[in-house]
Amino acid sequence: MIEKERFVPIRIQKNHALLKRIPKNHPKRTDIESDQTKRLAGYKGEQAIDFHLSKLPEKEYVILHDLRLSNGKYYFQIDTLLLNSAFALILEVKNYGGTLYFDSDFNQLIQTNSKGEVKGYPNPMEQASQQCAELKKWLQKRHFNIPVEFLIIISKPSTILKSAPGYAKMLQKVMHVQFLLKNIEKIEAAYKNEVITLKDLKKVSRALIKEHTPSPFNILKHYEIQLCDIQTGVICKACSYKPMKRHFGTWYCPQCKSKDKNAHIQALIDLFLLNSHSPLTNQGICRFLQIPSGEIARKLISSMQLPYSGTKKGRVYFPPPNYQQIKNLD
Repeated sequence: MIEKERFVPIRIQKNHALLKRIPKNHPKRTDIESDQTKRLAGYKGEQAIDFHLSKLPEKEYVILHDLRLSNGKYYFQIDTLLLNSAFALILEVKNYGGTLYFDSDFNQLIQTNSKGEVKGYPNPMEQASQQCAELKKWLQKRHFNIPVEFLIIISKPSTILKSAPGYAKMLQKVMHVQFLLKNIEKIEAAYKNEVITLKDLKKVSRALIKEHTPSPFNILKHYEIQLCDIQTGVICKACSYKPMKRHFGTWYCPQCKSKDKNAHIQALIDLFLLNSHSPLTNQGICRFLQIPSGEIARKLISSMQLPYSGTKKGRVYFPPPNYQQIKNLD
């Protein structure tokens, strides 16, 4: 069963919000678009395994997506983790196309795409091995002794895999997505003995979810963009025009004439995504939504039931619970 679902990664959400609100000719736009293209391809690759995982027996497996855990000073991330009574399995998904050459001499992955362009990447085998070591350490600290394995999943069936001489045996852990279930069966055959009860397996799952820590990534700081450079206003879902106008208790688009009573919700979520390092004030919300009245802002905030602290003029507002848990971009 799926205990932690897969959602659009927060970095993709923040890139998306930023691209909606900077000018087309902004000097950082090309960098952001390039990063977004790469991350969307990676996310698409991660989604490619979901169909295959849906065929696993629900009562035998616990599935957790997108974990970020700490063993102390540093964090480690896992794309997808499978747990059952005999072993834990880390799935590291790569959405690379073209030809992939695993170079054992320099411990790197070399990609040659359809245009003949060559790029080098860290060896995913090394990355997954480190994740295994960190997860084992994390489990042992909590008195769970579970064998941990990993597989590298190539999500594009057309990708050609090659390796240096003598490295082929190691590549038994690298496969196209269509062979995922067959390789899980091989791991099941190697680990036949139950090492953890179903009750304790649920404890492990709850602990993983509880200790998952989303990245506090500050996207404006990363791209060296000031909040005052962000285009404000409510964006029309129908035609992307901004700003929509507040008119008789609803939002009205001057360009396509559409109306939307809840258009401010996505605008405020954009603001929370871009300004994640500090809470919002009533004044800041008024300015961002381009509304003249603090009373209107209070009504909109109240309708969203935003968490807050403080009273009167000192009150500040925080993002709604689980606002980052979305499966599709707006």
